[in-house]
Amino acid sequence: MLTAGIDVGTRFIKVAITDGNIMMGSSCMELAANFRGILKTCFQEALADAANFSSTRVRKRHVKKIIATGYGAHLVKQAAYTIQESFCLARAARFLSRDTDTVIDSGGLFIKVVTVNGHGFPEESHVNEKCAAGSGRFLEMISAALNISINEVSYFASKSTNPYNIVNSCAVFAESDVISQVNAGTCGEDIIAGVINVITLKTITLLEGVDAGDTIVMAGGLAKIPAYIHALARYSKKDISLISIDPQMPAAFGAALIAQGKTMVSHQRNNGRGAKEIHD
Repeated sequence: MLTAGIDVGTRFIKVAITDGNIMMGSSCMELAANFRGILKTCFQEALADAANFSSTRVRKRHVKKIIATGYGAHLVKQAAYTIQESFCLARAARFLSRDTDTVIDSGGLFIKVVTVNGHGFPEESHVNEKCAAGSGRFLEMISAALNISINEVSYFASKSTNPYNIVNSCAVFAESDVISQVNAGTCGEDIIAGVINVITLKTITLLEGVDAGDTIVMAGGLAKIPAYIHALARYSKKDISLISIDPQMPAAFGAALIAQGKTMVSHQRNNGRGAKEIHD
């Protein structure tokens, strides 16, 4: 049976298709005004990708159930139901690596830390406040202000000798502060390194709020920034590894796995409640 998971984040929409054994197809597209059109195109791309694992063309009718997750999950009308992202992250992480006990998902607007129990269910889920500061979007804003490509962020950060200390916790004020520093002659390398440090320290605060284990995997778009991963490992003094699929896809893949119908019912019967969400 083929199932699909759709993760609607604050910046991107992701679709994953599985037969319960592998992620057969996937697609990730940036959100824009035409949500329905983007969702349709993203789903079609995931179906086309899934055809690589099938001897016949994979069509939408072959997908028997769809589950949605993420910030905009309620917008997916085709979904059988929606589910908390923490369940999806935990399911995908444990499916891909049986030893995983903690997942850090660093995305466009939110950073979430989820601990995973021995049965592959989330125990605690901490997420940052609703503000761009300390998120992937913040890094994009500052790099754009400095005319630095997001793909060059790690290179520039590695050149820094004196990372700038960003004290404003509001993204708008922080961006204004950065522009002032540029005009005052502060080099872009130090500013970018300072932004990386801000995001890293916010992540560490979330990580310290849970009973994090020793096997930590990274997900989310920020996981594609090596400087962030290295800083996180340095400050946390823990081994941080990347998830074994595209780091933007775990929540969608986990939703697709849950749509296979093997995990949620037993958890609800045994535990009677889901993971506790704490907003810091």
